[in-house]
Parts: sequence; C-alpha cells; structure tokens
Amino acid sequence: MHINLELYRFFCETAKTGNVTKAAENLYVSQSAVSQSIMQLEDRLGCKLFNRSKRGVHLTSEGEVLFSYANNAVSLIENAQDKILCMKNLRDGEIKIGASDTACSLFLLPFLSRFNAEHPEIHISVVNRTSQELIKLLKNGTVDISFVNLPVEDDAVLEIQPVMQFHDCFVTGEKYAYLTDSTIHLGDLREYPILMLEKSSNSRKQMDHFLRSHELDINPSIELESLALVSEFAKIGLGIAATIKEDVQRMLDNRELFLIRFHETLPIRHLGLAQMKNFSLSFAAEAFKQAVFENTQSNYLIK
Repeated sequence: MHINLELYRFFCETAKTGNVTKAAENLYVSQSAVSQSIMQLEDRLGCKLFNRSKRGVHLTSEGEVLFSYANNAVSLIENAQDKILCMKNLRDGEIKIGASDTACSLFLLPFLSRFNAEHPEIHISVVNRTSQELIKLLKNGTVDISFVNLPVEDDAVLEIQPVMQFHDCFVTGEKYAYLTDSTIHLGDLREYPILMLEKSSNSRKQMDHFLRSHELDINPSIELESLALVSEFAKIGLGIAATIKEDVQRMLDNRELFLIRFHETLPIRHLGLAQMKNFSLSFAAEAFKQAVFENTQSNYLIK
C-alpha cells in the first residue's frame, strides 16, 4: 500500500494539536487541505482516525496506534531532511582527502586552513600515501578525492584535473656544493652517492623513467620514504638528492642546499586532483574541490 508521506504529516500534526485549524496554521496550508488529507488517509486505511467534536478532534483507538508509529517515522524523515539541508549549506558533513607527500608539502595546507576557517562544522580527514596507493583508496571508497603526482595508471576510471606544476631537480649540501660552480651532464651523477625516494613512489618512478630515457640507470645509495628526509640527508652531506625544486626552495634560498644545473632539461611534472568518474561527491567534497579550482585558475597554476 503506497500512501503519500504528506498525508501522514498532516495526520500527525492534527493529532498533536487536537485541532484541524491549528494544524493547518502550523503546516502553512488551508484548513480544507488538512481535512481532505485526513479523510483521504482514513479512506486508504479503511478506518476512522479521529473522533470529531465541537472542542476539536481526538484520536480513535486505531488513530492512536497509527500515531505511535507515524509520528516517529515523520520525525525521522524530517530530521533527515534537516540534516541534508545542513550538509547542502556546508553546516555539516565530511571530506575524506587523499594526498601524496608532494601535495601536502607544496599545495594542500593553505586550502585546508582556509576551508576549515570558513566551514568549521565540516569534518576533514586526510590520508597520506603514495600516489598509487591513493588511487586504490579512491577505488574502494576510502577517500572522496585524491591529490596525486601525475601521470598515474588506471586513469580510464578516473577523472583527473591538474592543479599545479612542479620541477624535478637534484640538490646537494655543502659537501658537494662545488658541483654547482658549472653546468654538468646527467651522466656525471654516476660518480656520486644519490639519495632518492623509495621505488613505490610515483615521483621515483617518473625520475627513473626520465633517467633511463637518457640511458642512465642509477642505483641510489639511500632510499627514503619522504622528500623531507631526502632533503635533510643531502643537507648533512650524505649524497645528492633527487627531489622537487618547489619543496626545497626555502632551503635553497637559505643556502642550506644548492641546486645542480644540467645540460639536459629536467622534466616539469604536475599535481592533479583525482576522483572516480561518474561518482557524485558529497556537498562538502564538491565545495572543497571547487574552492581548489577557483584559486588555482585565478593564480594560473594549471598549465
């Protein structure tokens, strides 16, 4: 039996007020609309729900049974509607974000800070993994969106939009700073200890691919899980670090690290925002995504 929810709303309000006129006022409808709705509900259920008198209306035995169930149901549905409205207006909700080390250190923090200040009721969770691991988390629904180093595999099922460009580079501390006195060839790196990210990271894979394209296969002396560690190890003289220029710019400016110049041109890569194709984002996640794109476009970060 299918019965319009509005009929139950009118019934419950009438039962609570004990007066059709008062129920109509509370519902912002006409008295006749309430009366007709109750009559229609009684007709569909095949029983009287109210006894009517000059003093108002009173529930019948059947009406009391219906009210004991319907009032809870209507309240739950109204609460759910209120919850959805709060989410739509960004007064409630959750964003689950995946981010690579590069995304966290170079891009994401200002957006998180601004969004949290503007929408403090939104719960934000961030998962930090490699780009390939983040794609898996997207696919199994653990995160809503991911900021990953491009390119990534399995992009056929993903919607990916670039949000920032960055530059691969090699840097050194004081120990090998003499290499920065002139421009060298990539092949000269064979003579020095090299510090790189672990093989599982997308940045490492892209660097290995680039070096192989120049017929150079380097086995690093130390592999680390984060760019921050790679930079710090280079700073204390443990080797030459393959890293991202934007990530070490402060250390370069402070002359804690030194940029090595090559005859060959090192690649420019991009950070991208990834989500599953044909999957709707929550109001909060969609708002965060739009905030990112509005800012990146206005600042010409998308290339």
